[in-house]
Amino acid sequence: MRKIAADIIFSVSAQPQTNVVLLTEDNGTIIGVFPEAEFEPSTIKRFSGALIPGFVNAHCHLELSHLKNKFPEKTGLPEFLNLVTAQRTSTQQEINDAMTAAELEMLNNGIVAVGDISNNSDSYEIKAGGKLYYHTFIELIAFDPERAGLAMQHGNELLSKARSYGLHASLAPHATYSVSAKLIQAISRSCYESGKPTSIHMLESNDENEFYVQATGLYRKLYRDLKIDIKHFQPTGKTALESVLPYFMKEVNTLLIHNTIATAWDVEWAEENHSNLFWCFCPNANLFIEDRLPDIPMLKDHAQYMVIGTDSLASNHNLSILNEMQTIQNKFNEINTNDLIRWGTLYGAKALGISDKFGSFEKGKQPGVNLLTGITSASQPLKDATVKRVV
Repeated sequence: MRKIAADIIFSVSAQPQTNVVLLTEDNGTIIGVFPEAEFEPSTIKRFSGALIPGFVNAHCHLELSHLKNKFPEKTGLPEFLNLVTAQRTSTQQEINDAMTAAELEMLNNGIVAVGDISNNSDSYEIKAGGKLYYHTFIELIAFDPERAGLAMQHGNELLSKARSYGLHASLAPHATYSVSAKLIQAISRSCYESGKPTSIHMLESNDENEFYVQATGLYRKLYRDLKIDIKHFQPTGKTALESVLPYFMKEVNTLLIHNTIATAWDVEWAEENHSNLFWCFCPNANLFIEDRLPDIPMLKDHAQYMVIGTDSLASNHNLSILNEMQTIQNKFNEINTNDLIRWGTLYGAKALGISDKFGSFEKGKQPGVNLLTGITSASQPLKDATVKRVV
């Protein structure tokens, strides 16, 4: 048994507490949080700072780790996608080494679980090593509805391979501008039948809405540059969110990734029409690609669940949930530390369907324990905080 204390404990499922001790089994299983007066002081391991559960990185692309420092910043999303698609210079060994280093970086930054996007099986062996919990979102792309069947066949092959490695996995559509309604429906049905979550890149730039409203703009240019025929596409006259969300089953946990241009109307409409949405922020990637952030205070007022991801090292300089939180709080100082910790722990675990084990200091869970230095009260900002794994 371990007895751990700090200036403050964010158990997440309850209000932050002082003068308490966190009890865990030797394997990290939570026994509970108890008044400090119940224990002999010499038996308690004390830290200066705050104890919080391990972070959940709700959105990452481990397989793109080899693209770190390869691209210019602030190009806009269509051009960024063009650059990623054209990148073909790395060897398999370079890709594997970069993924191994990225996983170690996440471990050192207090991350215990990851919602990771995969377009192939490159990352499966590393994930199967068991250093972190991964839920693999097998990402499918097929904008032409006639190709939905082939995309599902490819996805199911990757799904079967992931499961052969013992990995938790499900299918996910890439983005509103790269999948058909037919493919979204098939993916969502698959996730409903397996009881697993899905995700989609959503409302990342104004070009996305322009494409759906009137079929013009930089996404049309992107498809032309990629020599992909999109004659089948008919604009809906609606936003991208309005156009695709109805094809997702409401019973399936659905992560909406980025939401850079989401409005209050978007969020209210979506929440009314889907009961299991998780709005994912990757602020450092937003700044890297589009040089703007979502209106996070607005989303906090209108959305039920917010979660935090790092995106990939192709669009970020590090893989740290704490750093993402600091970016949010530096821009929006009205977002308090307790809310940010909840988004980066418990809500991320809920999104991935693993809140029975991760996300909070509740009896029977094994969420990991992080120490945030420089935080001695719930009212303090995260500006100067650092993170260290304790359990």
